[in-house]
Amino acid sequence: MENLQNNQSDILKQHIRDFLKNPPHLLNNFHHEDVLAFLELGVEERFSMGDLVIGEGEYVNSAYLIADGKVSVWKDNIELATLERSSFLGETFLFSKNNRMAKVLCETDSLLLKYERYEVLNYFRKRPEKLFNIFTKNIIEIQQKKILNMNTQLYNLKKRILNK
Repeated sequence: MENLQNNQSDILKQHIRDFLKNPPHLLNNFHHEDVLAFLELGVEERFSMGDLVIGEGEYVNSAYLIADGKVSVWKDNIELATLERSSFLGETFLFSKNNRMAKVLCETDSLLLKYERYEVLNYFRKRPEKLFNIFTKNIIEIQQKKILNMNTQLYNLKKRILNK
């Protein structure tokens, strides 16, 4: 058992090294040490294919970084998105006190890093305000990409309906 835990820890360390070379978008423009410190806040959680990561309607107090694997986002049995390595789930968790609007399922065996609101807020309290501003800007950019993607999907759907 100890050997398995050491192996899992080594796998996570490799993912963190990879993220230091190529940070997730949420951590763009962070200094190397700040990226590492943020990554180390995450708590390793492993999921198997088909596992529920986030349930629809759950209270928002955490976010996940996909270190390895693939997950899908679902609402009313409709797949909204598929996310892979380096993507964040629930990146607005610092600002939202709502419930989750969709559920997230694992498409493959996956390794995720879970971030709790309280821990992340403490992380930013100990750093220059500029870093939190960068983080917020990155969240806005991620949200803009999601909106663009949704608009494209809506456009394509309307186009198909009108052509029938």
